[in-house]
Amino acid sequence: MSPRQKPRRRSALPINLYLNHKGATYRYKHPVTGKFHGMGCDKAKAVAAAKQLNNLLIVNNDLVGSVLGFVSVTEHIEWMRQHIIPDREYSKATLSLTETRYRNLILAFGSKNIAEITIHEIAELLEPCTPRVANQIRQVASDVFKVALSRGLCNDNPAEHTLKRKQKTMRKRLTEQQFIAIHNNAPSWLQKAMDMAFLTLQRRSDIVAIKFTDIKDGHLYVVQQKTQKYDTGYLKIKLSPSLLALIDSCQDKTHSPFIIHRKPSRIVKRDDVEHWTQIMPETISRVFKKVRDKTAIFKNTPMNERPTFHEIRALGIKAMKDAGENPQYLAGHSSQQMTRNYDSGHNSIRWIETESTLTLIKTEKLT
Repeated sequence: MSPRQKPRRRSALPINLYLNHKGATYRYKHPVTGKFHGMGCDKAKAVAAAKQLNNLLIVNNDLVGSVLGFVSVTEHIEWMRQHIIPDREYSKATLSLTETRYRNLILAFGSKNIAEITIHEIAELLEPCTPRVANQIRQVASDVFKVALSRGLCNDNPAEHTLKRKQKTMRKRLTEQQFIAIHNNAPSWLQKAMDMAFLTLQRRSDIVAIKFTDIKDGHLYVVQQKTQKYDTGYLKIKLSPSLLALIDSCQDKTHSPFIIHRKPSRIVKRDDVEHWTQIMPETISRVFKKVRDKTAIFKNTPMNERPTFHEIRALGIKAMKDAGENPQYLAGHSSQQMTRNYDSGHNSIRWIETESTLTLIKTEKLT
């Protein structure tokens, strides 16, 4: 994606031209649609074609803007990609979502003067969208105009004047009875992932990243990927008897650096994993959904109302509240403005010391 720093071997390539994952061929990313198109293996031809496409798809708008004396929406967003986004330290998922919404705005207003976009035009763009998509576009558009205001390119933020749509969550909360039903039918590695999610209140991406080396001095150290920039993202979780027993059960014949791991049916070399036993967050969600849908307890529950793996986190939070305890620190939540964890000029991290006092839900063991 454009906000990322180009690797050394790509530094000479024109904008929107990329090497494929193996570096053998080239592909061109359409600046408006975001779709990739194969450009063959000849570098000279790929570079020439990319430059010609850029002239057709990007520069024409720049020339119009320079003659008429304005900056187009496309130009401004491209400026943000280069000068604003890299400093925000967005996660991969946030970058992808932001880029998708940028394309929505470019398709709707690309060559138009950013100073002349009206509230009505933004509202028309949002109206046919679902509440979730509309709110995402509205949020990104508000940011785009906010930055444009700071650059002196416009005098108002039309996106901010549109109404935020109410999103109705159809998905139901996971009950303890449902947790047990899924747990009893799940493979061993998923059972352990479910137990870890319940005991520690961590997200799936954090659960699959925890290693045995993260255990030190009777504590489990967790750096939450979603909030690691802030002081709520560094957890020092005291090992309760239940959590310690769970970790011990994860030490099996499959030697893995990761506490939650599995032995795949076949070992395939992948660039996106650190170890062959590593589990991807998407795998947890997919297998959880598969087991859930085969469980009789959900037979009469509509598909869009069935709880996901993430609801285990909510179940654990509820259990702690029912016990009269505050789950805020264990969950990594903060009601105040999050501040960066690093003090200026220092390299040390302030770990938040907390612990899980929950006990495992009693379930049947796999035979």
